[in-house]
Amino acid sequence: MNRYPRAALLRTLVISVICVAGLLVLLHTADRPGPGDFDEVRETGNRAFMEEGIVTWNGQKYRKKPALTVILLGGIDRTAPGNGARTSSYRNGGQADFLLLLAIDHGNRQIHQLQIDRDTIAEVTVLGVYGNETGTQPLQVCLAHSFGARPEENAKYTVRAVRSLLDGLEIDDYWMADYSVVSDVTDLLDGVAVTIPEDMTAVRPEWYEGHTITLDGEEAETFVRTRQLVGNGTNEERMNRQAVFMRAMIDRLKQRLADDPSFAAGLLSLAGKKACTSLSEQKLLEELGESRAYEVLPVDRLPGRHVIAENGFAEFYCEEGSAAAWIMEHLYSVR
Repeated sequence: MNRYPRAALLRTLVISVICVAGLLVLLHTADRPGPGDFDEVRETGNRAFMEEGIVTWNGQKYRKKPALTVILLGGIDRTAPGNGARTSSYRNGGQADFLLLLAIDHGNRQIHQLQIDRDTIAEVTVLGVYGNETGTQPLQVCLAHSFGARPEENAKYTVRAVRSLLDGLEIDDYWMADYSVVSDVTDLLDGVAVTIPEDMTAVRPEWYEGHTITLDGEEAETFVRTRQLVGNGTNEERMNRQAVFMRAMIDRLKQRLADDPSFAAGLLSLAGKKACTSLSEQKLLEELGESRAYEVLPVDRLPGRHVIAENGFAEFYCEEGSAAAWIMEHLYSVR
C-alpha cells in the first residue's frame, strides 16, 4: 500500500503546479536515466561542485546541503519559428521556452525556484545529421531540447546545457511538458483569472493594462507564449507574465481542490499524458509526500544583460559568477 495517503498527495499538487504555471504536476511513470546520462560536469576555477560537495568560495568553505533534490522543469514549444523547417529526426525536439530549476531542501523545509531565461547562452551539445554528437556550441539554452530523436534524448541535452550554465550543478531529475498543456489544464480549471500586467491590446483589444479577465485555455496559452507583439518583445517581459499566470493558476487550483478533492484525478491524468520525465512514481510520491508543508520561496532569476545578435535573435548573458552565487546561497551551507 502507498505510504502517502491520497489527501496528502492532493495537497502536494499545489507545490508542483506553482512551479510551471500550474501545469507540471510531476506525475508520469518513466524509467530513470542511466548513470551515464548526466555525468558531464564542467570544470570551474576551484572545481566548484565536486562529488563530495565541499567547496571553497570567497575564502569560506561550504558543504552542499545533504537532503536536497534538484528537478529541472520545462515547457516545450514545438511550433517555434524554424522548427518546421528542420528535416533531420535528430533536430526536431522543439524548444524549451520555459525552464525552471526546482530545488527541494528537505533539511530546511523549503523549495527554491530559479527561472532560466530561454535566451540564455549556454554550451549546447550539437548533433550531426546522423545523430552523432559533434561537440558543443554557445547557443540559446532553449535550443538544447531540439536535439535528439526521442523525448528522453531531448530532455538529456537540455539537462546537460543547464548544468553547463550552472557550473556543473547536479540535477537529479527532469519533467518536460508540451506547452499545449497550458490550454488543457486551464480549461479543466474552467478558466484562470489574471490582471493584465502591461498593454497587450495588440494581441487582444480587451487586454489592456490593469484589466482583470478570466482566460480560457486558448487565451491562457497565448498569454504565456506571446512575445513579439508586447512591449519591447523580450523574453524577460514574457517571463513576468508567466509569473503572473503561475500565481493566478495556483489560486484557482487551491479553490478547485477545496471545492472538490476528486478534481485532482483528472488533472493528474491530463498532465501525465503531456509529459516526459525521469521521475519514477515512487520517487515522485516520496518527494511530494515529504515536501507538502514546505515553504515555497519566490522565483529567482540570474542577473545579466540582453543583446541582439548579428543574426537578429535575442541573447541573454548571465553576469559572471551569478550562477555560483545563487547556488552557494541557496543550495550550500557554511561548513
